Amino acid sequence: MNDFFKNLKENKRGSAFLFVMIFGFIGFMTITIGMTSYAIFESKASKQTYRKDLAFHVAEAGIDYYRWHLMSSPEDYYDGQGSSAIGPYVHDYYDKDGNIVGTFSIEIDVPPQGTYVVAVRSTGWSLENPNSKRTIEAYFGYESFSDSSFVVNADMRFSSTSFVHGKTFANGCIEFNGTSDSWVDSAKGENQCSYGNDGVYGTGGPTEFWRYGLPVRSFAGIGDNFDMLKDMANSPEGINLGSSRRWHIVFLDNGTFDLYRVNNYSSTKYDITSETFQSNQSLPENGVIYSTRSIWVEGVVKGRVSVVADNGAAILIPGNLIYSEKHADDILGLLSDTNIIIPYDVPNDMEIDGALLAKSGNISRPYFSYSSGSKYIRDSLSVFGSQIEYSSGGLKWVNSYGTIISGFVDTIYTYDGNLLYKPPIGIPVIPEYKLISWHELN
Repeated sequence: MNDFFKNLKENKRGSAFLFVMIFGFIGFMTITIGMTSYAIFESKASKQTYRKDLAFHVAEAGIDYYRWHLMSSPEDYYDGQGSSAIGPYVHDYYDKDGNIVGTFSIEIDVPPQGTYVVAVRSTGWSLENPNSKRTIEAYFGYESFSDSSFVVNADMRFSSTSFVHGKTFANGCIEFNGTSDSWVDSAKGENQCSYGNDGVYGTGGPTEFWRYGLPVRSFAGIGDNFDMLKDMANSPEGINLGSSRRWHIVFLDNGTFDLYRVNNYSSTKYDITSETFQSNQSLPENGVIYSTRSIWVEGVVKGRVSVVADNGAAILIPGNLIYSEKHADDILGLLSDTNIIIPYDVPNDMEIDGALLAKSGNISRPYFSYSSGSKYIRDSLSVFGSQIEYSSGGLKWVNSYGTIISGFVDTIYTYDGNLLYKPPIGIPVIPEYKLISWHELN
């Protein structure tokens, strides 16, 4: 009997051992299979990530390629295949050993005539997984000559009631008695201005923003594109007002303008004394309104448009001239062969939005004495945009005691950042492409 129980006990131990072995093996296999599956999954995920990353790098290479292409062939928006070519333009991408590892396809948005911002979209994929694609969109553009609140080829003077939000640059000396929140730069050097002053001097500030002895900015060629603007105005997409009359343009908030023929105006105050309504017109498709006679311009601008007064003509601003919406798509250029003038009879608190260019003259309000009437002094003028002048102008007159005796008491100048890469047609640009922005498309 004892032997029986002894054998039974040993059999139970053997069964338990076998049970442990079987389930231990099952557990081991489960763990092994799980780890193997995880390793396979990780390997696949790693490969998938690698392929997606490779597709991104290939797409990025497409952007780099077209940036190089624009540097070597400016204004070629057809990948060197001629304007009749229709994209997308497809290129293989090689590794350092000369093996094809992927492909990128480029789409290019051709900018409208007279503008220089190019949109480039590059889609890349790897040779191993052509269905996994990444797309990058980048914008390139020429920087505008109007990169500051002021760009002037002469001396400048700012009163104590002048406030500048944005950069100021002059090839001449700057007497700065106002306030600025950005650089005040002069090409004149140390002790080169009146009474031994440096290129920037005065009682204003902050003086930490004052810099002098900077490189001269060339005004040679400014306005050389007026012939191109005339050709654009003569096309079906533009408007050429001709040379027989002076004109008054009143922009409206619906993307149109009212056109008046100026019959008479004051030769001393520059105010219109008689005019005749001609028509209401839409803004020209290519954005150019051109004349070889003087043009008065005011109103609310909705859209992109440039008004050009050529052949010695001036542009005059008799009233508020503002955008329908700032920091948006509304852009105005006023380009005069000579001067841009603010007449006598203007609002007490006046506002002007736009890029103003006086090719051979300046931007100013003439001196009006108290005998001219009650409007010889106005309270304020706000300019949102940029002013480019060949000679020295001014919007206020100050006597030796610092008292304003004509013009606008307070002048506030604010630079419009839209003008850096999206200036109105006709404003000069620096013909070198810069990367404006890039991002991945979903």
